[in-house]
Amino acid sequence: MFKKECRIYYFSVEGETEKWYLEWLQGQINSNENARYNVKFILKVEKNPKKMIKKINVLSDIEILHVFDFEELQNEMSFQRTLSVMKEASKLKKKVKYVLGYCNYTFDLWIILHKKCAMENRSHRRNYLNDINRCYSKSFESMLEYKEEANFKRILNSLTINDVLYAIQNAERICEKNEIIYQKIKYSSYEYYKENPSLNLHEYIKDILQTVNIC
Repeated sequence: MFKKECRIYYFSVEGETEKWYLEWLQGQINSNENARYNVKFILKVEKNPKKMIKKINVLSDIEILHVFDFEELQNEMSFQRTLSVMKEASKLKKKVKYVLGYCNYTFDLWIILHKKCAMENRSHRRNYLNDINRCYSKSFESMLEYKEEANFKRILNSLTINDVLYAIQNAERICEKNEIIYQKIKYSSYEYYKENPSLNLHEYIKDILQTVNIC
């Protein structure tokens, strides 16, 4: 039986839901008969990019995608501090480059986009709970309940790779709208929108799917 080549990708993520999602996505790619390559995601739940980069030993050039949230406008300074740390971390090892994968407000926006194009502004990140419940026919009473491992993985198990492709399309629609209305912020060699909803996580995921010939 023909054995597919493997492509390796590196991630540091803020929390468990991001980790569970990427593990699920890895499985979806590797079980897809149309995929040209298998993938291996090297994942660490690590908020500090400097700590992450010290754990990585590589001989060739790599990128690490740091997946984290903008959260809310009052937290923009904290977001920018993380960007600065990412830039500093990239200087610690010449062969490693840190790449931004953000969601504004939170990763929950990305999960919602698998089911609908959420163009509406939300006043607070907790407001995503109503969208989650509607999109996935759930009745979670809190974000904590939704993010319990068993509950979150049931949501993942209801998705397919086609839902990921739909999420990418929805994210691109948001970006197209933002380009017309808002000014993109440039900080420490990274770019983002401070307005909600916005994100760029989908760009890296799309690149992976294109590489393996799914997208």
